[in-house]
Amino acid sequence: MSNGDIPWEEKVTALDAVNRLREEFLARGWFPASSGSLSVRIGGWAPDRYTFAVTVDETERPELLEESSLRAGVLFVDAAGEPCEPTRLKPSPDTPIHARIYRLTGCGAIVHVHTAYNNLLSEYFNADGGVPLKDNELLKSIGIWETSTEIRVPILPNAAELSTILKRIAGGLDSRVPAFLLQNHGIYAWGSGLREAKRHLEALEFMFEVLYRSLLLPSKGRHI
Repeated sequence: MSNGDIPWEEKVTALDAVNRLREEFLARGWFPASSGSLSVRIGGWAPDRYTFAVTVDETERPELLEESSLRAGVLFVDAAGEPCEPTRLKPSPDTPIHARIYRLTGCGAIVHVHTAYNNLLSEYFNADGGVPLKDNELLKSIGIWETSTEIRVPILPNAAELSTILKRIAGGLDSRVPAFLLQNHGIYAWGSGLREAKRHLEALEFMFEVLYRSLLLPSKGRHI
């Protein structure tokens, strides 16, 4: 299904859903300095043919966004990350990463945010290749029902060249974990739709905070 074959009401639903979630994440402080990106896939999917709505690059032509409706802050792009319609705006710089995740997983939505906890832990556990999570009830929220089983949220080395990051994604994914971290950068989490992608992100961010705070706790034998 090409972009032109997708019903308008499906497009409007996608635009509104992305903008609502963007406003929520802004209120949480998860998009510091206009960072982060959101996307949702619409229409059909094949590994090399699909369409998704993605937030725009807010550092490019901000005056256009100020003069337009909220819907102007989201573009429809194809599997190559190119806009489907004429526009003076540019999709988020992260769009090629979204496109690669869609191609590899067939998921329905992707959320990318920057928080202090995911940055700190991606740096701290970088040499281990992933952030270890175990014995937390919220593991069930990402589909891990045996909470005593340890998983590792993959950490991919960051790079100045986007092409280098893209090459690392396929080999860095863990099929059990709907997310990965870029070292000292942020997290990409996904799901069948925005609701599930948001749930996965919230569960992981909660567990990251718990892990970070647990690393600060004194040993039990130490008395204050």
